[in-house]
Amino acid sequence: MPYFVFRISADKQMSLVKSCEKFQEAKDLCRERRIAESPGNPNAFRMSFAENEIKAKRLLGEKRQPSSPLEEWEA
Repeated sequence: MPYFVFRISADKQMSLVKSCEKFQEAKDLCRERRIAESPGNPNAFRMSFAENEIKAKRLLGEKRQPSSPLEEWEA
């Protein structure tokens, strides 16, 4: 399964930047884009691991439940 890197706009619209076969490649791409294009907003570029682009978008759009009381406190 590939890793999908998305650009997320201020109005929460996702556009695919690139799909990568290796985690390190996707991670590096996210890091580079964040530094170059959105240093003040680390959530402007996100990565998802899924079977296809549609499932990757759905995973990024879902509101996740905190897995621990500490995460609940931080939210």
